[in-house]
Amino acid sequence: MLQRLTGKTVSLGLLTAALGLGPQVAFADDAAYEIWALDQGTHKAHVYNQDLKEVARINLGAHGVRVPHMVEFSSDHRYAAVANVGTGNVAVIRTEDYRVVDIIETGPRTHMAGFTPDDSAILVDVIGSPDVERDGMVVELSADLDAEEFRVSRELIIANDPVFEERADDFNDVAAICHDTTADGGRAFVTLGPALDDGGLVVVDTESMTLDEVFSPNELQTNCGTMLTPDGEHMIVNGGGPQTGIWYALDVETLEVVASNVSQGIDAHGVRNVPNGEAIWMVNRGSSDGVVIDPESFEITASIPDTGPTPDILDFSPDSRYAFITLRGPNPVSMPHMAEGETPGFSVLDVETREIVDIVEPARGNPDSDFHGIAVRVLD
Repeated sequence: MLQRLTGKTVSLGLLTAALGLGPQVAFADDAAYEIWALDQGTHKAHVYNQDLKEVARINLGAHGVRVPHMVEFSSDHRYAAVANVGTGNVAVIRTEDYRVVDIIETGPRTHMAGFTPDDSAILVDVIGSPDVERDGMVVELSADLDAEEFRVSRELIIANDPVFEERADDFNDVAAICHDTTADGGRAFVTLGPALDDGGLVVVDTESMTLDEVFSPNELQTNCGTMLTPDGEHMIVNGGGPQTGIWYALDVETLEVVASNVSQGIDAHGVRNVPNGEAIWMVNRGSSDGVVIDPESFEITASIPDTGPTPDILDFSPDSRYAFITLRGPNPVSMPHMAEGETPGFSVLDVETREIVDIVEPARGNPDSDFHGIAVRVLD
């Protein structure tokens, strides 16, 4: 049993691009933190401190929310945005007291929501209705954090954009899955899916809310993760399926693919920068392993032999010592053909040794438990 995750700090650093933070926010690498993990099977958010003691449990189901899927924080970590697949909405949570302050309807099968770098908006990836073809969209919520006011300001139905229409025959169904933005927030890179045959990538100009470029599933086999590299110059995107794990690095200015490789496993999924900027971790959901990628050369420098059964999303402690990786349950409520797990919760890995040091199961013995989203909240 891990006794404590904080340790001796070697140096102080700034967590900006490595954690997706706006440039105005700096955190010391010895900062205290919490781990927020979403159980989409029981509709709860579990919050743990750095000693792996549960300090809060947010019952999103009591607010009518179903299948909370992904969680991301504002740049100062005062607010969390939770995308809910089952109810097609985004819940905004004030992190200081774990209070749900608003729930905004965004569309069927809302998959991911993330704050823009300046926190003025939340971009939301919406899969769309299973009964309607090509209705996937990116929704923008205006965000006034001081007033705690959030509303839908713009919507981009991807298939209706003229740039997409020129290439429409190269795509199958169109559904928005995940995104990350450039450091200035000017572009959002949005993967499509969820099936790999319905995958690909679109690049959104966030000022005009129109498409700059599209990549068909034949050009980029992507249907999942996105992550801006620590230097802000490249976007990592990946895709996976029952026999596939692949990833690419794109120049965020020219949109050129500068590197691509396999993920050395099945179903490449979650991807995250280590906060110290020295590496990128990517996990394979189907083979329960992963790879470590150099963020400058894009060479695979190491393997992660065991992440725990059926990993999904990951994040890191701000001192770069520990990785926290969600593990799916025996009765997954999303992607059931690929995501049957054994120990729903999250694993804790030592970043240096890449070995599991603990597995946390907040709802052990509950067959409905099925974890997916996770994020580390840095405290003041």
